[in-house]
Amino acid sequence: MPRPLLTISAFLLLGLSAYSSILLYANYSASNTQAEMKTWQASKVFPDEKNWQEALESIQTAIKFDPSNPEYLDYEAELYRYKAIIPDTRPSEEIAAYREALSKYRHLLTLRPSWAPYWASIISIKYELWEYDELMIKALQNSARLAPWFKANQRIILRAGFHGWSLIDDETRKVIDQTLERAMQLQPKLTIRLALEHGFGGRVEPYVEGDEVLQGFYQKEVERMKEEGQR
Repeated sequence: MPRPLLTISAFLLLGLSAYSSILLYANYSASNTQAEMKTWQASKVFPDEKNWQEALESIQTAIKFDPSNPEYLDYEAELYRYKAIIPDTRPSEEIAAYREALSKYRHLLTLRPSWAPYWASIISIKYELWEYDELMIKALQNSARLAPWFKANQRIILRAGFHGWSLIDDETRKVIDQTLERAMQLQPKLTIRLALEHGFGGRVEPYVEGDEVLQGFYQKEVERMKEEGQR
């Protein structure tokens, strides 16, 4: 190989090596955040401010070196959702954290517009903010369209749909009813409980008729809720 070509090849290899090193460092930084979040989830605990800040700094370091990596951006968005529920967080800080998370997910949708978990996350955040605006409606419809048989997705859609029933249009109510029908096939007991908790027991009654097991469960849940209401 001629000497000039050897020199060019060497520079290319050096460039690739440097780029690979950057990506490896970014992945290392992200892994610290991932480990922390897995610990919080497994232990069902909230991070304190110090742990949260350390996790945020690690993932933002990763993003600095790999700014278009959806996985890293998703961790960052999720961290702001954690920020909103850290104990002793002031209401203004909670709202600001949800707003920041919402902004992150909207950016993620520019990278992966058909990724259902991002739409579901927007539903959950809008639910917490009690905002049933155009974005919430779009998120409900897209989430149901993109992942209609995903159990967690069904629960998120139904909870938000029941909670804001009076605030959504007829088309979106139809989406909620269709999700309810699918959920009663996949997870009937959880769906019955969710409907009753939101005062929508009447909408699941047609699905339990003729099924002794579900009818029995439905009645027990109704009785349990009455007892809890009397305490």
